[in-house]
Amino acid sequence: MADRDPQSGGNGSFLDETAAVLGRVRAGLAEVIAAVPEHVADSADLHRALRIQKTASWRLFKAATATDPLAAAPHVPTPAVLKKFFEAAAARGVEPGTIESAERATADLERLVSKHAGDRATFDSMVGSLLDAEESRQIGLAHRRLVFRGLKHILGMQAKTQLKFMAVQPAADPTMLDLARVEGIISLRQLRSDAPLIVSRSCTVLRDGCVLKVRREPLSSAVGNDRMSLISEFCSEPLPEFRETEGPSDVLQGELISRGVGRCSAITCFEGHVIREVCGRYWCAEDPWLNACQKVRTPCEAVVLDVLVREGTFGANQPSAASCCEQFREYQGEDPWSLRNLPTTRETVNYLGRGASVLQTQDFPRYAELARHVFDHLGWNDEAFDVYRCRIEYPVVPSTVMIYFDLPKAPGAA
Repeated sequence: MADRDPQSGGNGSFLDETAAVLGRVRAGLAEVIAAVPEHVADSADLHRALRIQKTASWRLFKAATATDPLAAAPHVPTPAVLKKFFEAAAARGVEPGTIESAERATADLERLVSKHAGDRATFDSMVGSLLDAEESRQIGLAHRRLVFRGLKHILGMQAKTQLKFMAVQPAADPTMLDLARVEGIISLRQLRSDAPLIVSRSCTVLRDGCVLKVRREPLSSAVGNDRMSLISEFCSEPLPEFRETEGPSDVLQGELISRGVGRCSAITCFEGHVIREVCGRYWCAEDPWLNACQKVRTPCEAVVLDVLVREGTFGANQPSAASCCEQFREYQGEDPWSLRNLPTTRETVNYLGRGASVLQTQDFPRYAELARHVFDHLGWNDEAFDVYRCRIEYPVVPSTVMIYFDLPKAPGAA
């Protein structure tokens, strides 16, 4: 269980009060379930014994068997569902005293929710911050799924997946890095015809915020120009069309031209380029790390960010990942350093192995084929690249997902 910091709230701490009440709720529900005449070993047994809804049975069983009182919180049903549960238990012959004890505990929970949070959704969020990592992740996922459903309606568009990979290796100048970047959006569709399908914003920014002009070379038989180019072999057909507009701070925006609303008009597109000697390979005070950033501006079911690093490029340094929520951020181009002062959630980076073959994902079945296509064009040996992945379901909009490496010191540096 994660460390818990008491949160002040009325008489006594929020933690102490909540743990005590939820402990009584968990015990009360467990006693009612144990008193049911039929043997109840799981939620399916509870559903059959009391003939209540399957979802309600699952939540009740989870709450009653939670290993920690706080972990029961997100599973305790609403008062209306609890009322039906207690009525069904009484009808099956459970003693009134057992039911009344559980009813008092759940009534205490409702008073606690009103006192500290005002509603159950807010209360669950407060309790979620006190749970261990996996339990907190499950609560966060449920909330992000609800946000996704609301935002896709408000913004009038949605996508299945945003996917990006960045491959880096030492450049011809071994103190610099070459960088290949591929970014795609899968099954993007409009839900209303006036929703703009802006899928990219492109520029490279120095630490002081000034725009750095670089030459971008299109990948393979890409269609477009040196700043934005579609990799046609992996786009949906007919080939997506896009227009370019200049946004603030000399940022180039790429907007797909709509084919119509709904699933039948969904678009999948990938664009990418390679930049030679784009940044330094070694640590300096102005550039202490290398960032791979995926900006999330479209409601999507998942974001996949992969970084492929040629062996030996950064020594033994291992990457970290974070998701930075940007609702309070003034527009600052692509400057990754400005993200460090934003609300940030630490994310998980998984090492997948080496080579394009490990990039398999159900989010895009042709992903490994796409990566091999890019490496073949570049003449880079994909089997020499270590692969690191961060995948987030229902990412927050707007946010930026980052994988970053601490750069090593140059050979011979103090």
